[in-house]
Amino acid sequence: MKKFVRVACASLSIILALGAVTGCKKDEGKSDVTTVTMWTGDGGSKAVMTEMVNEFNNTIGKEEGIKLEYIVKEGNLKEQIDLALTTEQAPDLFITSGIDKYSINGDIAAIEDMPGGEEFLKRYEGSLIPEKHTYRNKTYCLPFSTNTYGLIYNKDMFKKAGIVDKKGNAKPPETYDELRKAAKKLTNKSKKEFGIILPLKWSSWIYQELSPTTMGSYGRGYYNPLTGKYEFDVMKKPLETIMGIKKDESFYPGAENIDNDTARARFAEGGIGMKFAVSWDVGVLNDQFPAKCDWGVAPLPVEDKDNKYLQLSSQSFGPYINAHSVKSKDAEKIMTVYKWYHSDELLVKLYQAGAYIPWDYDIIKDVKVENPKKGWVEFASLNEISVVEPTAVKTDITGNPNFSNVFTNDIWTEKVSIDASLKKIEKIMNDGIAKYKENNPDYDSSIAILDEWMIKR
Repeated sequence: MKKFVRVACASLSIILALGAVTGCKKDEGKSDVTTVTMWTGDGGSKAVMTEMVNEFNNTIGKEEGIKLEYIVKEGNLKEQIDLALTTEQAPDLFITSGIDKYSINGDIAAIEDMPGGEEFLKRYEGSLIPEKHTYRNKTYCLPFSTNTYGLIYNKDMFKKAGIVDKKGNAKPPETYDELRKAAKKLTNKSKKEFGIILPLKWSSWIYQELSPTTMGSYGRGYYNPLTGKYEFDVMKKPLETIMGIKKDESFYPGAENIDNDTARARFAEGGIGMKFAVSWDVGVLNDQFPAKCDWGVAPLPVEDKDNKYLQLSSQSFGPYINAHSVKSKDAEKIMTVYKWYHSDELLVKLYQAGAYIPWDYDIIKDVKVENPKKGWVEFASLNEISVVEPTAVKTDITGNPNFSNVFTNDIWTEKVSIDASLKKIEKIMNDGIAKYKENNPDYDSSIAILDEWMIKR
């Protein structure tokens, strides 16, 4: 009997000791806590996101037994993710491209199949783009933020040149013709003042600066979502405008040797009247190259000011969900993090911090920002008159020049006419559709052809 009591007491002591240890873990918030990891390559918002993640961990995470580890990776994130997937060390959530490959390989989970996923997706009806958010009728990621396109202009130079409205405020051009006219009027070589700066050394210039103007003018880019073909006629007027500016010599000299960083720095110094820009340039002109001039943001110019369409915006998407994590971890807790990351509350805070413009303008249209960076609210407001371009049919133009090459080598050098150059690239792209289909017979191009596309402003 005494032996039994001694054994029981010893066992009780061990149990109490273990209980005390377990109790300590609970007090430290470490017991029954699921760690959810997320990888991103976006270092620009690291500081504000770290703050938001800490807030999550101390509120929702603490209540639900979740610890979110938000990790910003340097280098080639896609390569790191692919390697991590093969070694079963991939994060639970990750932001990269490759929806088709990851879906086919079974590496990402469909949101419909997650706890509460079907209900959660109702918010995004009508906003999901095939092969960007969805693949083979399943949803794998969601819209997150928006980049808007605009024309930034030096208000000081506009006022000095008399390009003003009735109240004496700087009046940016609304049309291509007004853009050329303003550039010419703003140019004064003797004072080293030029109407516009064109960073033609930047290989993405034609795609990020000039091509976006066509959506507001003609309701589409050079891919026509109603026909499933590339139709470059919409680029004629914008290109004629740029070549007219070249003829007038109303652009900053040496455009062929100017990249985008150089162009932004030069605009910030003053003496440049206008530049095509994207909302991400706000950080550059406030922090990297603080502008010394008073500048504003205007919508992109169009051909006819009385016949406008919604202008172009581009969109970033949120993370994929690691399908392997769903099998080994609490899927509801992973989904809790996923919903929080896409919540209006988080997007509003990120907008107010100057980090992101939410994908849906309604989220922030009535939100006030205290001491915003110059140009931030203006670029954000462009989202109200902007639209994301539909998915374009896939092409294979291997061995042929792309549009940037054609512009640089044929159009800008004036070796080939604009009309002939556009016919050339149009043939290359449409032949590329057939080539891609031939090499990928299972590809369904019908997802890139719409029954209607009406975006009148």
